[in-house]
Amino acid sequence: MTAAPQSAGPTRLQRFVEEPWFQGLVFGLIIANALILGAETFDEINAATGTWLGVADRLIIYAFLAEIGLRITAYRADFFKNGWNLFDFVVILISLLAATSGLGALRAFRVLRILRVITVIPRMRVVVSALLDAIPGIASVGVVLALIIYVFAVIGASLYGAAHPALFGDVFQAMYTLFQIMTLEGWPDIAATVKETHPRSWAFFLSFVLIATFTMLNLFVAIVVRVVEEDSDTLFEDLLKNQQVLREDVSELRRDVAEIARNLAGKR
Repeated sequence: MTAAPQSAGPTRLQRFVEEPWFQGLVFGLIIANALILGAETFDEINAATGTWLGVADRLIIYAFLAEIGLRITAYRADFFKNGWNLFDFVVILISLLAATSGLGALRAFRVLRILRVITVIPRMRVVVSALLDAIPGIASVGVVLALIIYVFAVIGASLYGAAHPALFGDVFQAMYTLFQIMTLEGWPDIAATVKETHPRSWAFFLSFVLIATFTMLNLFVAIVVRVVEEDSDTLFEDLLKNQQVLREDVSELRRDVAEIARNLAGKR
């Protein structure tokens, strides 16, 4: 028996798994599962509910397995051609192994089920896709930022290492200190400590903050924004092309209808 052609349209099961109410049900299970995983971290809640949270967690896993089974049955081999479907499949597989395994470390990966929200909400998929597309540009900026931190770390270790070994004792300690400064977490205290022995160290810290934080880190944001805009432009262009194709099909259909009407009028 040969498989039905793809042009035949979606099957009954495919329409079922794509129904809005079915998607909403899956989304509700994901949210409920996230709440259960959070509640299990409280000893008071565990003591009050007993084994009910574990039972509910196991039932949700079985529901997710049933959902994935329906999707695989509906799309068969085409299911694994979609990256988001593969992501769903891996998350459910890890959740199943975590639920059936006694390993505490593996059970911690159950929280990955919350990431299934990304596959349910299309707008979140667009954001994640944009972030993935931005990885090459972000990696390039990251390499430049690492070089800047290394250069300043060598300078800082040479200038301030002897007086402040806890902050600039060697290049690796200096890089860690500069990374903390780059995040703007407690950097005034670090600068004030160094300034006690080196009054002119403000120029070193000010230049590093301006270059590493206000310039380089903003490049990360700029790259992501640019990729999102490009993806939005691509989606808009695809929408215009689809509308153009639809208009051409409608125009051709009108011509066919007009020709049929003329032929019928001629026969009369």
